[in-house]
Amino acid sequence: MSELKVNSIKGTGASTAAITIDSSSGTCTANITNNLSNRNLIINGAMQVNEHSDSNAGVDGTFAVDRFKFQRENTGANFSMTQSTTSPDGFYKSLKVDCTAADTSTASNEFVLLSYSIEARDLQSLAYGTSGAKPLILSFYVRSNLTGTYGLSCIQTDNSNKIYGRSYTINSADTWERKTISIPADTSGVINDDTGVGFKISFGLTMGSTFTSGSVSTAWETYSNSKFAPQHAVNVGGNTSNEWLITGVQLEVDHTGSGKPTDFEHRSFGQELALCQRYFYQATKVGSTSEVTNKPLCIGTMFSSSDMRAIIDFPVEMRSEPTLSSNDNTNSFYIQRGGGADFFDRLDTYAITKKRATVRNSAQVSGTAGFAGIVAQETGDSNISFSAEL
Repeated sequence: MSELKVNSIKGTGASTAAITIDSSSGTCTANITNNLSNRNLIINGAMQVNEHSDSNAGVDGTFAVDRFKFQRENTGANFSMTQSTTSPDGFYKSLKVDCTAADTSTASNEFVLLSYSIEARDLQSLAYGTSGAKPLILSFYVRSNLTGTYGLSCIQTDNSNKIYGRSYTINSADTWERKTISIPADTSGVINDDTGVGFKISFGLTMGSTFTSGSVSTAWETYSNSKFAPQHAVNVGGNTSNEWLITGVQLEVDHTGSGKPTDFEHRSFGQELALCQRYFYQATKVGSTSEVTNKPLCIGTMFSSSDMRAIIDFPVEMRSEPTLSSNDNTNSFYIQRGGGADFFDRLDTYAITKKRATVRNSAQVSGTAGFAGIVAQETGDSNISFSAEL
């Protein structure tokens, strides 16, 4: 029997060993691999989860898919933002931004962008602010009919909005292209260990000269508007035929220092949904009246003859105490109790924690104090959601 004894295995031309072996115990450690779990710091990077289901997506501050926010200011253009099935091989969803009303003149203070914020608590392993700070690689698949140079930036919000601004080029129209941005380590910046924004990525779509005039960054810099989308030269809002799509967004530690991304880390839909629900929870079924009528929401009780209260448990602990959003349309909900039903228009917050909420209606119900019953949806516009978004 032959035997091979080595301390490490390294590819020809590689600077780092892919596998190291402890000479005493024989323990084998894989240093470089494409199949490590939890590499991707981005949640819902494959655009699978669409719990927001926002019919107004494309308006400032809205979401078409979970965790990716549309932002706009000082533009005359209008947009829609949707979850799309147009996607590169290996993916089945993307996020699509469509120009629905054009603005051909870009004001200096105008911006339209897609942003993603990462909770600071999830970034402590980067060791920013220490000598062991780690470099990152941002990669994503992008497609547009509009070729040219696009700007993007990364911002450390805990470090006086320290910025790293870069650009990328879409070379071929209506073709998926994977882009890679190397992000250097920051030994001087500190990301707080809290539930606030620790790191924000902004993808420019339409950017005024205030945000594009700076050169691309070679290191983390003091924040400047000019670095927000350096060299950005396209106007997605300039023509109603323009569209921009993105998927496969991944932010990972560059363990090898090669600047090369690993394969996209595909997580199951259930994993992505649970991660998203820390920031947004859609409590009601979304659909037409025929699809949602009689769908249960929770158990409620008549606190008094005119005050119904109920508890809604969240599937995961949310990032912070969330804000409730409820529609306010005639007879959207009902509580079925004591052989009858009381219809009401909306629900309001009575008390809330990161784990559950007590909701109430004290405007339309009329029943017997102490009676309990099922709270359910009645109409297609019935909607209850909770948001703890960054």
